[in-house]
Amino acid sequence: MTTAIVTDSTTSLGPEVLERPDVRVVPLTFHFGSDETYRDKVEMSNEEFYARLRDADVFPTTSQPPAGAFVEAYESLSAYDDILVLTVSRRFSGTYDSAVQAAGMVDRPVEVVDTGSAEMGSGLILLEALKVLDEGGEFKEVGRAAESAAGRCNLLFAVGTLEYLAKSGRIGRAQRLVGTALDVRPVLKVVEGEVVPHKRTRGRKRQMNAIVEEVKPAAEAGRPLYFGHIATPEPLSELAHQLGVEKTHVAEIGGVVGSHVGLGAYGVAHL
Repeated sequence: MTTAIVTDSTTSLGPEVLERPDVRVVPLTFHFGSDETYRDKVEMSNEEFYARLRDADVFPTTSQPPAGAFVEAYESLSAYDDILVLTVSRRFSGTYDSAVQAAGMVDRPVEVVDTGSAEMGSGLILLEALKVLDEGGEFKEVGRAAESAAGRCNLLFAVGTLEYLAKSGRIGRAQRLVGTALDVRPVLKVVEGEVVPHKRTRGRKRQMNAIVEEVKPAAEAGRPLYFGHIATPEPLSELAHQLGVEKTHVAEIGGVVGSHVGLGAYGVAHL
């Protein structure tokens, strides 16, 4: 029995994963007004997107892939017996529902797992699934590895402003921080698929220290880390230095997630 993995474009993936024949990525879309629609990480580079976001008068919106896009991905993997699907948190997007709907439209064993996360968090979960797959794990074992990682995954990120999350409606329980003093630099966390406030700090240095304090035990224990940023790679080097680790996995966050968290955001996921 052979297993393939499908995920969506909000999952951070390195080139070595994207090039695998047993992995497919289904893109979400973002829109600048009603006339411009682009597939995430496909039809506009991250550099182009963030330049556009910086200067845009119209706030971009995002949408889930249609079920047909998942059906196409499943059918492209006809050489494999089973398909595991890992999607962005259901609280962020309807992508999970599209993947489940598509699973009912094909005559294949398909299991859909909600990662409860996005970008670096989903990327770590996928890497855990691939590890079991590459070690010869069966379909159910790979699925259990993904579900276990999803239950253990922590994603923290620093933002310069809550404006983007508030406008997009993905702010979750961090809503209560909106309207706080301008020099407040919040650290946010994804918990059970929802954005929640972790710490409210003042200044960039204290903001980074709050992330270091939370992630340090995982780093010292040698657990996997995945770093990510939005057009601002510099803080990641300092963050990795303070954590005493090498930046093995680093991603530039794509347009769909980036349009929600905003320019200058950065963070790290760990298991």
